Amino acid sequence: MHPAGPYSTYRLFEWCMATMMVLIAFTLALPGDTMERAALKPIAEMGFSEANMAMVFGSVGAIRVCALFMNGFINNARVGPKGAYARAFGAAVGCLIMGQFSMALVWDAFTVAYAPSFVIPVFGTLAAFECLSVYIAVLDGVARKTRLSQAIAQLEKVAG
Repeated sequence: MHPAGPYSTYRLFEWCMATMMVLIAFTLALPGDTMERAALKPIAEMGFSEANMAMVFGSVGAIRVCALFMNGFINNARVGPKGAYARAFGAAVGCLIMGQFSMALVWDAFTVAYAPSFVIPVFGTLAAFECLSVYIAVLDGVARKTRLSQAIAQLEKVAG
């Protein structure tokens, strides 16, 4: 069994992103102005404050960690597809945030700095794989719902 749970072997990217979101929230909550750094300045200029971003990253990261834990350790009959759909929601928010970060840096590269940031491909890759995680989590939710429905039908058939 994998240490992160029996169903976590194929969800390591989701675990990575959930952990990263929680750690980003802690970083933003620390004293000092993290958003004033040169690479993050375009993101701050979009209107994001450190407190708002810390709250979003922290809450979405915590929901993702709980959903991944529930999907890995708790029986399907108790969790059903809800955990997978919570994972899909968290991945969608992560995709949106990473995509916005990437686009803010692309915009800055073409309009202000006239030089691309090396962080653009990092955020772009994270956004793309978060999009893939949404798809995988939704497929997992549908499969769990189907298995649960089949199990209930078999129980009703046996019960008579």
